[in-house]
Amino acid sequence: NNEQIFFHSSNYNNDKKYGHLNILSNILIRMKVILKIFFFFSIFWKRIFLKKIYRGNFFFRVITLFYEHLVYIEIFRKILPNNKYLILEPGSIMYFVQDYFYIYKDLSDYEIKIFNKFFLNANYIIKLECSSQEVISRLNTRKRGLPTRMRGLNEEQIETTVNKSKKIINNYISKCNNLNLRIINLDSSNNTEDIKKKIIEFIK
Repeated sequence: NNEQIFFHSSNYNNDKKYGHLNILSNILIRMKVILKIFFFFSIFWKRIFLKKIYRGNFFFRVITLFYEHLVYIEIFRKILPNNKYLILEPGSIMYFVQDYFYIYKDLSDYEIKIFNKFFLNANYIIKLECSSQEVISRLNTRKRGLPTRMRGLNEEQIETTVNKSKKIINNYISKCNNLNLRIINLDSSNNTEDIKKKIIEFIK
């Protein structure tokens, strides 16, 4: 009925709209997520040692965010009715690909295949596309400033990182065409309402 609920992991009340999980279910979900993260880094262990831009305890903050993100995905899968859609931005895919934005290596086909088989659980992937210059312009006008790992980079390094990120994402998406899901390609230069309308049309 055109109902839309926007949730952020810092708002712990929105997940109660459709009901509560009992204590046991909560514990089981958190154990499942901890195991999932353990297996994620066991399989993709080399990314821990990649030469990346980390400041302070950023690496551990990323793992904490990954944990919270997966916990709430599992909670919503449990409590949302079958006729509801859960649209994530940007989802666990970004935790998989974003480390490679900042290094010279590329994701291998083997890594993508393993990730999709064991960690991707989706019916659709929504891919928003715009020019590198528009991405850079948006980054420069963000209220929160540049992403943590971009701070301190010069203009040339930022442009290189943006172009690398687009290359990595395009490569990943191209390897997902054989999965049992649909890729929704949208021009993010359009206004937000147009994008939302097109997404709803695709998933209906």
